[in-house]
Amino acid sequence: MALITPRVQRVIELIELQPGKSYIDIGCGTAAFAHLVASRAAMGQPPLCFDLAPGPGPVDAIAWPERLPLRDQSVDCVTSLYYLRRFDDDVVHAFGDELSRILTPGGAALVMEVAPVKNARLEQLHHRLLGGGCAQVDFRGWGRLAALFTECGFDAIDLVNVGPFIVPPIPRVGVLLRRAL
Repeated sequence: MALITPRVQRVIELIELQPGKSYIDIGCGTAAFAHLVASRAAMGQPPLCFDLAPGPGPVDAIAWPERLPLRDQSVDCVTSLYYLRRFDDDVVHAFGDELSRILTPGGAALVMEVAPVKNARLEQLHHRLLGGGCAQVDFRGWGRLAALFTECGFDAIDLVNVGPFIVPPIPRVGVLLRRAL
């Protein structure tokens, strides 16, 4: 994951991760990147990692995106990287509601996903490469993601650039969701 998202420090800055804050990753896969982020932010404790199924890495809990097993306003910082393409728009909107519910005042969530491209052959290749056992893959651009997260209770929804992919050169979109103090 560090090859795909090389700018760990940029992720840390965007979600304002620092010691004393709570940090979770949703859709963690192997959880290696979440642990790298926590380590580089000098958190002193590993992040809490959620996914749909037990994986090859340390998944702390199994959770559906539209029903996170966390208390209201209990998390300061969230990352969810390359997870949403597996779900339809209703689930993505419900996930936004859940992120808004669990974020503390002043909290931030970074959601990143592969973006669609206009070239039909390249788009088909991306679907094949990134489908990973999914029945259907849905790449969403900035406008569509922002629309799905609108009315979820966030105080700010921003398009963010985390840095270029190194391998493979596939476009992506980053959305920063924030709650005001």
